[in-house]
Amino acid sequence: MLVKQLNPFEISDLTAEDLLELEDLECVSHLSFWGAENYSRFLQQPEYFARKAVARTAARMRLLGFFLARSVLENLELLKIGVYPQFQGQGIGACLLEAAFAEGIRRNCLRCFLEVRKSNAAAIRFYLNHEFKMAGERINYYTEPVEDAWIMERML
Repeated sequence: MLVKQLNPFEISDLTAEDLLELEDLECVSHLSFWGAENYSRFLQQPEYFARKAVARTAARMRLLGFFLARSVLENLELLKIGVYPQFQGQGIGACLLEAAFAEGIRRNCLRCFLEVRKSNAAAIRFYLNHEFKMAGERINYYTEPVEDAWIMERML
C-alpha cells in the first residue's frame, strides 16, 4: 500500500463546509456517517465540538482526519475519530486526540469515555497506547453489522 505523507498538518475547527468530504472519510475508515443534517445540528449545540486535521496540497486544503466529541458535566465523550487510511500512522490521530483532551480540560472535564467495536483491534491498541483502560461493555451496541462495544475510559 502506498502511504502518502502530508506534513505539516494543522488542527482546526470542523465546519459545515467539511461535511461532504466527511462522508467519504467515514466510508473508507469504516465509520457510520450520521448525515450532514445531524452533523450540522451537532456543530450548533454548545456541548458538541469537532476538529479536523488538514494539510495544504498544491490545489487546496486536504482533509486528513477529524473527531467529534461532546462534554457532559465532567465527562468528555469522544463520539468519533477517524483518519484516512493512507495517512494513518503519522501521528494525526494522536494530535486529534490531544486536541479533544485539551478542549475537554478547557470545559472542566475530568475523564474521557468512548465506545469501540470489540473487533477493531487497531483502534483498541491506539486507545490503550493513549492511556485508556477498559471500563465496561455494551451488548449489540453497533449495527451494520451488529456487534458489541468496549467502553474505554481515561483520566484527563
